[in-house]
Amino acid sequence: MLTVIWGAIAARRAQALAVLLLAVLASAAAAAAPSYVAAAGQALARYEMSTAEPNELRIRLAEGAEYPGMPGDPTRTVFTSTVRQLTPAGFDVVLGAQTGGVAAGRAGEVTSRLIFREGVCERVAVVGACPRATSRDQPPEVMVSTHTAARLGVAVGDRFTFAAVPVRVTGIYRPQDVTDPFWLGGELIRPATGGSPGTSIPGSAEDAIFIAEAAPLPDDDVILHRSTADLYVTEKLLDSGSMPELRAAVMKLQRDGNRENFGAGTTTTSLFDRIERQRGQLADGVTLGAGLLVLLCWLVLFVAVGSAAEQRRPEQGLLLLRGVQRRRLWALAIGEHAVPALVAIPLGCLGGVAAATLLAAHTLPARADVTLDANVVAFAAIGAAGALAAVLLAQARMLSAPVVDLLRRVPARVRGWRATIGDVVAVSIAAAAVVQLRSGGSPSGLALVAPVAGALAAAVLLARVAMLAGAAVGAALLARGRTAVGLALVQVARQPRFRPLIALLTVAVAMLAFTASMNELASAAYGDRAVVEVGAPRVVEVDAPSRSHLLAAVRKADPEGRFAMAAVVTKRLPDGGTPVLAVDSARLTAVAVPHPSYGASFADIARAIRPAPPGEPVLLRGRLLSVGLSTTSFDTEVFGGNAPRLAVTVSSANGTRVVVAQPDIHPGRDQYVVPVPECVTQCRLVKMEIVTAVMWQDVTVHFEEMRIGDGNADTVVLTGTQFADLRRWRRTVAGDDSEVSARGGSSPALALKMWEGRAGVDGISVADSPFPLPVYVTRSEGTQLGATYPHEGVDGAPTTARIDGVADGLPQLGGAGLIVDLEYADRIAVSGQSGTKEVWLAATAPADVLDRLRAQGLAIVGERTITGARQDFDRQAPALALRFNLFAALAGVLIGAAGLIAMAAAEQRTRVAMLVALRRQGLPARAVRGGYGLPVAVAAVSGGLVTLVIWLLTRSGQRLFGDGRSPVPIPEWPDLGRLLVFVVPTVTLFALTAVVLGRVIAASVRRRSSR
Repeated sequence: MLTVIWGAIAARRAQALAVLLLAVLASAAAAAAPSYVAAAGQALARYEMSTAEPNELRIRLAEGAEYPGMPGDPTRTVFTSTVRQLTPAGFDVVLGAQTGGVAAGRAGEVTSRLIFREGVCERVAVVGACPRATSRDQPPEVMVSTHTAARLGVAVGDRFTFAAVPVRVTGIYRPQDVTDPFWLGGELIRPATGGSPGTSIPGSAEDAIFIAEAAPLPDDDVILHRSTADLYVTEKLLDSGSMPELRAAVMKLQRDGNRENFGAGTTTTSLFDRIERQRGQLADGVTLGAGLLVLLCWLVLFVAVGSAAEQRRPEQGLLLLRGVQRRRLWALAIGEHAVPALVAIPLGCLGGVAAATLLAAHTLPARADVTLDANVVAFAAIGAAGALAAVLLAQARMLSAPVVDLLRRVPARVRGWRATIGDVVAVSIAAAAVVQLRSGGSPSGLALVAPVAGALAAAVLLARVAMLAGAAVGAALLARGRTAVGLALVQVARQPRFRPLIALLTVAVAMLAFTASMNELASAAYGDRAVVEVGAPRVVEVDAPSRSHLLAAVRKADPEGRFAMAAVVTKRLPDGGTPVLAVDSARLTAVAVPHPSYGASFADIARAIRPAPPGEPVLLRGRLLSVGLSTTSFDTEVFGGNAPRLAVTVSSANGTRVVVAQPDIHPGRDQYVVPVPECVTQCRLVKMEIVTAVMWQDVTVHFEEMRIGDGNADTVVLTGTQFADLRRWRRTVAGDDSEVSARGGSSPALALKMWEGRAGVDGISVADSPFPLPVYVTRSEGTQLGATYPHEGVDGAPTTARIDGVADGLPQLGGAGLIVDLEYADRIAVSGQSGTKEVWLAATAPADVLDRLRAQGLAIVGERTITGARQDFDRQAPALALRFNLFAALAGVLIGAAGLIAMAAAEQRTRVAMLVALRRQGLPARAVRGGYGLPVAVAAVSGGLVTLVIWLLTRSGQRLFGDGRSPVPIPEWPDLGRLLVFVVPTVTLFALTAVVLGRVIAASVRRRSSR
């Protein structure tokens, strides 16, 4: 039998080679998926490492007890040996020791930390030299940062004291890369505080002071230090270990570290969780492309081998007539095609790895290695085994058919349940996959290949319809004398092998259109989400001492309001309150990027949230504030030690402060003085309140005059007439146990009357902003215009707003939150700072804009851009999976063309002989065509229909974002113009292939007919 099998392979070399090539293609397609998934998993892990928070990349172990002496190398201590025993394999360990204290130089003092840390000298640029170990008679050598040296007023070679211990400066350092996890995310290089002098050098005066090994001090008890060890996650660790194993190792390390009193603390498990989720999403997403490639390869084999087998039907019939047993025919068929399938496994592995390497080089966000491992070999074997199964299935009908059917030139039509069983199975699988996909949750199982299953089911049904319609139309055309087209249609309809070919081409067209559509949709969704989540082309997070400082600094950096806008954003509140976006509304339209999902224009929003204020702000400039009050008579002894006092709240660039005036309020008229040093440059009056535990008697306080100055030359800020204008004021506390009124006559004033029993605080605030504040809210929060809306203000205190407009979404907040004017919100704020301070920058911002902001005392904390956010989405697992699927769909087009060629090659001899016979009987030369244009035309039309069907059924179940669904509505349809860029060349390729094959057959017919 082996000799017979080898002889069959040698006799049908062309078919064996075709089977080998197609089996290699199937095996390579199956092997490419795990190769790409493994490489992309590495790249995703490395990318997550590059964007992780510093505490997610390390585990901190620290001694529970402190020891006397300067910090030094803990390598020879028991602590280090214990750390070595506890550390899991793969972690990098950085040892150190540290102590805290006050460093004092000739120019000033700073609270900092003295640290010994391995590897610091390799990560800094030093003016001078790194510190070295010192002997007993030498002062310890240290290295300070540029900012610390400036604060202390020291240079290389100078001395200063740390915790009263003299030390000598041997170097002044600058970190080479402050984002390196080595610096512990701002723990060693402290971020500059708002209001400090602007500089482009990262850090502040509180940066770490580094020391080398020092000799024992005369009195070691002067300083106490603690040894530390930072265990860093490495790329090698993430590449070699599974995430569950790493989580278990970290949990064990934390447990053992706590038992040793090392206080192991980390958030590395959150990094592991993200990597595991991304890798799972990648594997699930790649399943669609891999399934498509393998399915198309199997279909091509089925079509090609089936066509070749049909040509050998008479040969098989004669063998059966001569007494050859069917089992021998089966053994011959299996053996003849098993050899190419087995050879295809190693070749497929190499081809799959090569394809994955090429794809990884152009799609992955970080470097990754594509390797050949057991998974790749296993998947390649599955692809080859499926190819063998497709080959045998293609021959099953021929090997089991009766002899009389085998001897027929035209095969008998399959009728009954056998004719529809394949359609029923395909439709059933597709229905189950679609139902599972649309049931909600993360796609799994059949749902991962729902588009492919749906495309195949729709394709086989449309192919059946096309065959029936082709027979009917062909017969009608022949009856009318339309020989060329009619004959082609009848030929195709009479040959069952054309049906799987039509299904193959339909699936190739439909899946390319679908995957191209998903990529186009994802690209639009990534751009939309980036625009909404960032809000402006560039958003710079800053540190500022107050909201008013932020506003003033941005306005000075951009006086004309063309490219910069101050904003404060509160996105996540612990009690689930409403997120708030406070902006300098006059600049909103110039800086923020509009988006249709907002459902409102920035001009309308800015106009609504920034109406004219009821009154102007009361600005103060001076050191001493004097308030003239006249108070009705009351018994001071009744109040005891709780006499009423005047409290004044002012707001300056350094924040809001409440100051109590001296002396306590007493009957009669007097001037009450408040020291306000923050108002020397300028500040704003927020409110004035009368503070007491309980009003034991009725008391009326008249506000008659306010002056500001330095105690010698005062300036009148408010006169009695201005106080008496009630439009300028509003009560700070609502209630019926007090009232505010105006006193007219010759001595106008504002009267605040508090009745007996009134408890707590009462007073007046400056009505320099509307109250309640007008806001725009998202539709999810409320839709009743004019209604009041309680929320937490920019200071974190409860407040009330008035709904003046409703939007579908807002920048950075998405579909939930409200937007308010920052200046108005700051004017009514009375407590602390809440939210993230930001500066939004337009695309036209000058190159030195960050230097301008630093010059105004703003410290740069971080920066985001729409382009960067868009690129981040492109580097997540769903985007990588979509690229693989598009690659698979493009490869599927080539596979479809190969199927068309393979079928034509298999039946060329028979088709040419038939056409020659018809030509000799008078068939016109123009009617001699290959008949391959019909499958292409049907595939082009049915491919469009199938694309529409699977798009409607499966689009909503496709994962586009690694962290779930987008807060921005995803477009319903892709851009048709860009979709045609993929589809038109595909159909053109198939059409050209059909034309070339038809011309080849026509040329053969001409040569045979002329003999």
